[in-house]
Amino acid sequence: MSTRALPGFAGGRRPGPLTVFAGCLAVSPGVPALLARILERRWLSPHGEFVAFLYGDPLLAVAAGLGVALCPDGPSASASAPVRAVAGGPAAAAWLAFGLWQWRAEVRAGLYLPAQAVAPTKIWHQLVVYPALGHLVVGAAFAGVASPGRSAGRRLAKATIVGCASAWAVANVYDRRHVKLGHPPYDWRRLRPVAAPWPRSSRSLRAADGAVPGR
Repeated sequence: MSTRALPGFAGGRRPGPLTVFAGCLAVSPGVPALLARILERRWLSPHGEFVAFLYGDPLLAVAAGLGVALCPDGPSASASAPVRAVAGGPAAAAWLAFGLWQWRAEVRAGLYLPAQAVAPTKIWHQLVVYPALGHLVVGAAFAGVASPGRSAGRRLAKATIVGCASAWAVANVYDRRHVKLGHPPYDWRRLRPVAAPWPRSSRSLRAADGAVPGR
């Protein structure tokens, strides 16, 4: 995939599928796992994390890597314009705007307390994950699915891309009805989470049922 199609890559280098896969995996859930352990003093676990984040984001990394593998020299001529539209700077800005909107909306809806909304993992999710993965995954996956060729291997790769994206979407729907902690209340003055037990003042804290971070 060329840097013209995916402007997030500097210079004239063309990232390979493993580079794209590893980069997406580092953005989420790699860095969040480090932030959770170092700053929030907890381990990421299925008990406290949303399914779309813990399992869906790695699937998106697979989809992006396969998309690049299917078109290592960039998107096909017929797909180049749509890919530029979904993978360009304006698209990344739109994803950032969505992240900022969602950040506020979740607090107003009672999903998180303000102290949860400023947790390190939450800040990373809203300001980095959405703009970085949003334009990169969508661009690479679309380019891969739209790439020419009808061999059995290419068909399997395209089906896997669609399957990974679909699984992520289903996980998001599931998460709407199965709320998890997601992010603990955080105290930046002490660089640590607020000590449990936490007030049951948000839907995510009620779902966590006063679980102690780091255990």
